[in-house]
Amino acid sequence: YGKAKPNIISDEDDGDSGDESKNANANDRKGLLNDGNDSDSDEEFFKIKKDMNRISNSGDTGFDKTSASQLLGEDDHSRTMNRGAIAFDVSAWLEEGDDCLIESIRDKFVTGNWETPDGNDIDGDDEVYGDFEDLETGEKFGPNGEIDSDDDQSDTDGMTNEQIRELNSQKKAASKTNFDEEYDDEKKGAISSTNPGDENAESEYLDSLKREKEARLRRNKEEFGEDGESSRLRLEGFRQGLYCRIRIDGISAEFTECFDPNKPIILGGLTPQETNRGYIRCRFKKHRWHKRILKCNDPLIFSIGWRRFQSIPVFSTEDQNSRHRYLKYTPEHMHCHATFYGHQVPPNTGILAIQKISGNIPGFRIAATGVALELNESFEIVKKLKLVGTPTKIYKNTAFISGMFNSDLEVSRFEGASIKTVSGIRGQVKKAIREGQPGSFRATFEDKILKSDIVFCRTWMPVDVKKYYNPVTSSLSKGGSEGWRGMKPKAQLQIETQTPIEVKPDSIYKPIERPEKKFNKLFIPKRLEEALPYASKPKEERKRKKKSYVSKRAVVMDASEK
Repeated sequence: YGKAKPNIISDEDDGDSGDESKNANANDRKGLLNDGNDSDSDEEFFKIKKDMNRISNSGDTGFDKTSASQLLGEDDHSRTMNRGAIAFDVSAWLEEGDDCLIESIRDKFVTGNWETPDGNDIDGDDEVYGDFEDLETGEKFGPNGEIDSDDDQSDTDGMTNEQIRELNSQKKAASKTNFDEEYDDEKKGAISSTNPGDENAESEYLDSLKREKEARLRRNKEEFGEDGESSRLRLEGFRQGLYCRIRIDGISAEFTECFDPNKPIILGGLTPQETNRGYIRCRFKKHRWHKRILKCNDPLIFSIGWRRFQSIPVFSTEDQNSRHRYLKYTPEHMHCHATFYGHQVPPNTGILAIQKISGNIPGFRIAATGVALELNESFEIVKKLKLVGTPTKIYKNTAFISGMFNSDLEVSRFEGASIKTVSGIRGQVKKAIREGQPGSFRATFEDKILKSDIVFCRTWMPVDVKKYYNPVTSSLSKGGSEGWRGMKPKAQLQIETQTPIEVKPDSIYKPIERPEKKFNKLFIPKRLEEALPYASKPKEERKRKKKSYVSKRAVVMDASEK
């Protein structure tokens, strides 16, 4: 760092000859730089660095304000200062005033003033906010954003910016029309040169139609104003090209008689699979805002895809062994499966269920929601069935059971089935017997049972899903939804007809009266009693004529024992 870096542009030589060669080389370089400036006057690629040795050889070793300002004002900062030649003086930097060194370099930082005295940027551009011209509309904008137009200045005198923009748009439309006409003329000339005769007549006919159309559009715009299309539709209706006509076959006459133009009709398409009917199994859940739970075999109105129809669902839940068990009601806060008959839909189709669509229904109308899972011709749903019988004869581990079946045929179907008593003794159905009541059979158990035991057999009974499909034809009745009649649930019919609820006598709960069973006294032979230890021997207490002292003594209890 003690030696200054060599000058990149100039070469330094020792002695007097060095000064002459240095001046000559400097003159050559100035000529080269002048040639470069002549070729490209916009930018200066090089600026000659001032010779540091000249300053050092001048004889002033002090660091005054003038020399420091000269060094700080240079644009080429690729060199370092010759610290050995110039001594650094701090007093020059401590001066105050407008002409001090600190004020001279203040504009070199971000907080300084970066504009030249003439108001331009420090980069020296001639135009900071130049004129802007919109090539599409032809508008010209001045430095402050005002509209400026050199052409037809006399026409725009006294006009506002909006009026000038409208005038420019009209000029643009006129120039476009002229261009279209010139293009059509050129095209017609090319066609006439190749195919004269009929082609000329056809092109003239098309041009006349085009002119008539443009004239008609212009008259409509002048007549109807800004709301041209909407006001025209109010006056003359919809024209050709604004609507389409569709022909639908197989529509009943009631549809046209009961048609209401205030209600829109949505047209949609169906795949061939959706025209077939079958059983649909879906994941089903009662809506949390619906007040009551839903009962099995009550009719519901399903809205699936493009269709609305009424069907009778059967609710079920899937066990761990993939068995679908019958449910009488929907769970309160849980999903279940619903199976019903209707038109087949793709899986993952949304399902909406409503109990009634007519009448003023209080509360929330949507009863349940779901999603379709699978389609099939039939689904297997089972429910529990307990068959109960009583023993008639008992011989060791064998017993005759009656009352469980009605015929020998039923017994033959259940041969080998497992049975169980209330006390937990397991058994198995063997064969039917001829004696006694029809349907009696012989069964074997793990242990001897009593006549008071009840024997039952747990079975699963299949549940059939009813094939009921009633489409909602509200568009075929004059009353709409009020005119369509669907199946009503049993509870609603009982309320409307004031029919009392049917009660089965067997379903009524009765008080259970079980007589106390008396067992015989335990008899132990004398030989066995003699062999027993004293603690296990029965102690027979004879009745005393007089009371013992234990019954006569007084017992005094504490307050905590009372």
